[in-house]
Amino acid sequence: MRRWLSLSIVWNMLMLPSCLPPPVMEGTPPAIIRDSFTNGTPELAWRPYPHFNHDNLKGEIDRSSPEGEPGVGVLDNGIAGGFAALSYADNRPLEDFHLETWLHVQVTAAEKGSLNGIAFRVDPGRDKYYRFAAHFTREPSLSLAYVGKDTRHFPVIVAEWKAAALPGGAPTQSGWHRVMIEVKNDAAEIFWDSIRLPGGPFQLDRIGSGHIGVYATYTGGRGIAETKIDGLRVRSYNFSP
Repeated sequence: MRRWLSLSIVWNMLMLPSCLPPPVMEGTPPAIIRDSFTNGTPELAWRPYPHFNHDNLKGEIDRSSPEGEPGVGVLDNGIAGGFAALSYADNRPLEDFHLETWLHVQVTAAEKGSLNGIAFRVDPGRDKYYRFAAHFTREPSLSLAYVGKDTRHFPVIVAEWKAAALPGGAPTQSGWHRVMIEVKNDAAEIFWDSIRLPGGPFQLDRIGSGHIGVYATYTGGRGIAETKIDGLRVRSYNFSP
C-alpha cells in the first residue's frame, strides 16, 4: 500500500503542468543592449550615422506600443526630406548576437513608400552596414541587404521575400511586427513574427562586427519615412576585439 501511494505521487508530479518558469540554459548570454524607451526616453546613447544627414533616433509616446508602456523609439528622415536615415546604439561593436525587437512598419497601396528596418554590424568608421527592412507598398517585400561606401550606398540584396513568401501574408495596414535576427559565424537567420524566413543562413562576409541600428528611408522618390521600435533586446555571444 505504501509503495502504491509513493508511485501514485510520483506519477501525479510528472503529469501535472509545471508552474515554474523554464530553466535558464547554461551559457545563455545576458541582454547587454536593451531599450524600452520608458516614458518616451531612450535608455541607450543613440548616434546619427555620420555619412547620412544626421537624423537621430528619439523617444516619444505612442499608446499603440505592444509592450504596454507607451514609450517607443522613433527615427525619421525629415532633416533632408526623403533620403536615408540611420541611427545606431553607441555600444561596443558586436560580432555574434541574438536580437529581438518590435518594429512598426508603414503600409501603403501606392507604388512608392517607406522602407522600415533594423541595421546591424553598422561600421560608421568604414561606412558600411547590413540592414533588414520591410517595404510594404503595392509590391510588398522583406529584404536583407548590404550597404556601403563601396556600393555608393546602393543596397546589395542578400535575400528578398516577396508577398507570397511572407509569413501570414503581407499586412494591409501599418502596425507592429516582431523581428528576430540571429548572427553566428558570419551568417544570419531572420525571423518575422516568430517565423524563420526561408533560405538561411545568409552569409555576412563584408563586415566582421559593428553596432545595432534603426533604419528609415523612402523609395521611389523623396518622401518622409518613419520607423518605430520598442522592446529592443540584444544578447551578445562574443565581443569584437
